[in-house]
Amino acid sequence: MCAHCGCREITPIRRLMNEHERLLDLVGELRHAGDGPEADRLAAELVELLTAHVRVEERGLFTSLRDREEFAEHIKALEEGHAELARTLTPPVTAARVRSVADVLTGHIHAEEYGIFPAALAELGGSDWEDIVAREAAALS
Repeated sequence: MCAHCGCREITPIRRLMNEHERLLDLVGELRHAGDGPEADRLAAELVELLTAHVRVEERGLFTSLRDREEFAEHIKALEEGHAELARTLTPPVTAARVRSVADVLTGHIHAEEYGIFPAALAELGGSDWEDIVAREAAALS
């Protein structure tokens, strides 16, 4: 995980990065869990976390960057990645289905951590982060 640019010091990014870490942990656990009820439980936990994570990310950070010309295409690509994951991970969720997109999810997380998060740190200011926190709270309620 990215730890060199300081973006983890910003609360919304820190929260998203912590969720990325948990998602990647779940991917690892799924790869070793085989098949059965425990694997399906891990898959369901991953999809639940990913669903909430995407909602907060898109309504928070991505909203602040989407209308800025220099970020528009990158945000669009990330949102398309979210949509593709959502299409693949529709119920019934199984460990096999989640494993089938594990590499895609890992790559997507990498693109956010090493691309959009450091760029957001450089581009956004105090009031932007306050707006993001407020939109995130609304997305969670």
